Amino acid sequence: MKVVGEEGTSLADYTVYLKSEFFDFVYLQQNAFDPVDEATQKERQIYIFDFIYQIIKSDFSFKNKDEALHFFQQLRQLFRGWNSAPWQSEEFERTEQEIRGLLSERMKTG
Repeated sequence: MKVVGEEGTSLADYTVYLKSEFFDFVYLQQNAFDPVDEATQKERQIYIFDFIYQIIKSDFSFKNKDEALHFFQQLRQLFRGWNSAPWQSEEFERTEQEIRGLLSERMKTG
């Protein structure tokens, strides 16, 4: 992207780029000011990592780059809230279902 720019990047490659940014933002970076996200237990880390891995390896259906960007921005915001929800709480479960709903709208099937 740094060499050819966003305009010279295919939608498929741009989606890979957005996935990498998503992973960095929602998993690798932790919010040190959030009591839940500052230090998470092993079981939660494994669960979230496996969930994110499924997202990263999935194919998505987008009409254009703007649509892809908007989707990953929405997903990132949902994960930001999810990362702050106590492990296995009602809020955690509710946010996970909201994330799964958003994913089901865009994931390619079969």
